[in-house]
This record gives sequence, C-alpha cells and structure tokens, in this order.
Amino acid sequence: MSTSFARSKPSRGGLVVRGVKAPSVGPWLPCAIAVACTTLYVLFSLSQWYRWDVPSWDNAIFTQLLQSYASGQPPVVNIKGHDFNLLGDHFHPLLVVLAPVYGLFPSALTLMITQDVLLGISVGVVTGCAVRSLRPAPAAAIGVAYGLSFGLQGAVSVQFHEISLAVPLLALAVAALRERRWVTATLWSAPVALVKEDLGMTVAMLGAVMFGHAFRPAARVSGMLLNRVYEPATERGPGARAASSSSSSAATVREFGAALSRTAQRPALLGALLMLWGVGLSLLAIWVVLPGLNPNDSFAYADKLDIAGILRDPAGAVISLFVPEQKLGTWLLTLAAGAVIAVRSPLALIALPTLAWRMLSPNHGYWGTGWHYNAVIMPIVFIALVDAVVRLRASGAGTRAPRTLAKMAPWLALGVALVVATQQPLSQLVTGEAWRGDPRAGVKRATVQAVPEGASVATDLTLINGLVSRADVHWIGNPGDPAPEFVVIDREGGTWGEDPPQDASEYAEELYGETYVTVRDEANIILLERESP
Repeated sequence: MSTSFARSKPSRGGLVVRGVKAPSVGPWLPCAIAVACTTLYVLFSLSQWYRWDVPSWDNAIFTQLLQSYASGQPPVVNIKGHDFNLLGDHFHPLLVVLAPVYGLFPSALTLMITQDVLLGISVGVVTGCAVRSLRPAPAAAIGVAYGLSFGLQGAVSVQFHEISLAVPLLALAVAALRERRWVTATLWSAPVALVKEDLGMTVAMLGAVMFGHAFRPAARVSGMLLNRVYEPATERGPGARAASSSSSSAATVREFGAALSRTAQRPALLGALLMLWGVGLSLLAIWVVLPGLNPNDSFAYADKLDIAGILRDPAGAVISLFVPEQKLGTWLLTLAAGAVIAVRSPLALIALPTLAWRMLSPNHGYWGTGWHYNAVIMPIVFIALVDAVVRLRASGAGTRAPRTLAKMAPWLALGVALVVATQQPLSQLVTGEAWRGDPRAGVKRATVQAVPEGASVATDLTLINGLVSRADVHWIGNPGDPAPEFVVIDREGGTWGEDPPQDASEYAEELYGETYVTVRDEANIILLERESP
C-alpha cells in the first residue's frame, strides 16, 4: 500500500475533479448534513431521557466526573467507589474541557446532548473533506453514510463516553493528513492521546503514516538510482557504460538528497514526534498514572489483553483476530461501511490499533458492532474512502474500471449505511418506538424529587441518571461505601435480573449495617431512608 495521498488541486471557482472543474458549494453542504445528523442524535437522546432509558451507569459516572471538574475538585466519582479517582480507571484528562458546559447546564442530559453535538461536528468535518475533493452529490453521499454509520449510532444509543471527544479530533486530524496539512494534522491528533489510554497507539499510527509518506519521494528516487546503476550496456562498450553509470549514479544520488531534504523534513519530523508522543503517553498512562491512582495499585483492565500470550503464539493471535464469527462480522461490516475500497488508502491503517486490541482481547464485549467501541474508527474509514475514490480517479486515466468504481463507491457506502441503519437505534425514531412513554415515569420522577438535593443516595440503574445531578450518588452494593442517607431499589430494573431483593429494608440493613425505613413504595420502586441515631 502506497503511503502517498491522492488529492485534487484547487482551482478558482471550484475543485479540479477528473480534469474538470467541480462546482464550489461552500460550507453549506457540510453544515446542512451535520445539522441534520445532530438533530437526529439529539432527538434520540431526548427520547431516551423521556423513556427513562439507561443502558449503563457510564453516563452517570461521567456526569459525576464533570460535576467534580466544574466545582474545581479532583475527578472523584463515588459511583465507582467512595472517593474513587476516575483517572485511576481510564486515562481521560482531556474531558476537563467539557466542565464549563456542565457548569452551565448541570444535568446528565447535558452529557448526552454534548456527545451528540461532538459527533455532529465530526459529520461536518468528514463531509467537508469529501466536498473539497469530490463533486457535491458523491460528497453528500459519503457525509450521510458517515452520519448514519453503525459506529456513530452505537455511541449515541449508549449515551456519553469519553470517545465522543476523540471522534471530531480524529476527523480533523485525518482530513488534514489527507490534504497534507502536516502541522494541522499534528495539532489535532496530539490531544487524542489524552482522551483514553489506548488512543495513544492510534495517534502513533497516524504519525507512522505521516512518516511513511514523507519518504515516498526519496524512495522513488532510490528506484531511479537502481535502474540507472543496472541499466544494460550500450554499443559504446563497457568503458563508456561504466563512465555513464558513474556519472548518472552521482547525479541520482544528488537527486535523492535533494528530494529527501525538500519533501521529508517536516512530515518526517512531525510523524516521528507523533509516534513518540502516542506510544509514550499510552505507556505512561498504563504503567504509571492508572496504577498510581487506582485503589488496587494496578491497571484495572490489564486482563483485557494478554500481551505475553500473543508473543508466545503469534500465529494463534493472528487467527484470533477473526475468530469467532462475531469478530469477522465486525471486520466485514467495517469494510462494507467504507465500500471496501477504503482499504486502498494508507489512511485506513490508522484504524488498525483500535481494531487489533479489541479483537485480541478475551472480552467478547469488545468484538461486536454495538456500543461505542466503533465510533473512533468511523471518521478514519470514511476519510480513507474519500482518499481512495480520488486515487482511483487519478489512476484510471485511459481505463474505465477504476473510474467506474470511483463513481460507484460513495453510493455503495450510502446504500450500505441505509440498509444497516434499519437495524440501528435511530430507526426507532421512524417507527415511533422511541416515543413510547414509560408507564412508571410519574413514579420515577416523584422518587427522584423525594431525595433532597445534596443527600447521599445508593441506587441501582433505573434512576441513576435522574439522581446524579441532584444528589451524591453511590452504586448500591459497592464494597466499603459508607451508609448512605437514602437507598433506591427498583425490583423491575435490569440490575437485579430475576432475583431482586424481596425485603428492601432488610437488604439495605445487611448491606450497610444501619436501619432503614421505607419512605415510598410504588410500582416496585422503593425509596428507603436511614434512621437517625
């Protein structure tokens, strides 16, 4: 795979595409698609809030994190454990930039909407990258396909996660890299390593692609050198050949040095710096920061990747990238999202670190196409698709097949996105399922309001998003937690499976060693209060 990036030369009034001038559409097309997609994301988040839909405790955890940041406190999150420093769980110091937003709108819903806006910004960036290289129609097709991609929809459906900050940054960085704006690509990609501990490796791979591109012209000159050294003898005889070869070799060496100095210095230096920065920050986070701040003095997710096992059996590790079939399905759907030809671009390599660690992990939760794990891959895949289309057009001079494939690819990507979207969360907005009310919504609101602001409360999953912005929330059953003032239990909630506590007061007393009395008990939602001594 070549590490050079195809690009169209700008022209007054438009972009040169396939030798003709494409009409300039300005920023309105990327903005329109970004606004439309953001609106869909926000509508889905509002529907989740309306339905009291809580997929996991993560949104509440990050809400508590931003509460701490907004109040100028260390990132303590009691949901994970009493006085638990969340930087001992995952490495995401860059989330502090979102604290002012939460300070203005202190609600768990704020985080969901913030994520929607961040993902929507990335839609504008990817569409803008396509608009600068393709005609408006195929550019729009790629933008819509990206906005509806399974990776972004999965992230929206499971509510806020730290990766939502990385997605627009990666989109900006990869778009700049495709357009050979080396400094811009470096500035946008460097902060990605501060979003999560594994993303440093993604930054390093981006740096490696930049570094490899830097030496492509020099490699071409090296080929010329070899061709001249080993050119066949002419009728002038071996002496003439030797003199000619020596002269041309010296000239080619000079060309090699000139090409290297002209083209390689900036991208080579910046690429090397990104590799060092990304790898160094990931290692620092995993070996120093996370164990140092974790109460168990260890990296909490060290068991998610068996490095020693991979080194002992590399062949088995390669096989395990694709087996069982759930992994293969993720690879195939990712390929299909980029109309397959995205792999023709070297930019596709940037997605490999994330895909590799997920597939090598023994945790099957990382293997599939759901949740938020595919979101950071999507901007890479779709900008690689843009680059691949331009490359096909450039390589198809005089031949029809590459040009035909280049024409079809954006529409194929859109078709895949639309078909897959019928099984994705946003389809609920069309069917009306997203707006079916919760018959217990009134009881849930009343229970949340019955907990005084600032009180400590232990809760299961059902009301955690509603409580976290008004109370000091703990997860019910966390070992070592002090006895909270209130306890909330939903016997119908998913936390308990098929074995909810039958006597809530007795359960709370056994858990915390204090006496609790029932304040509310309606529709299987129970609010207990600790008796005063």
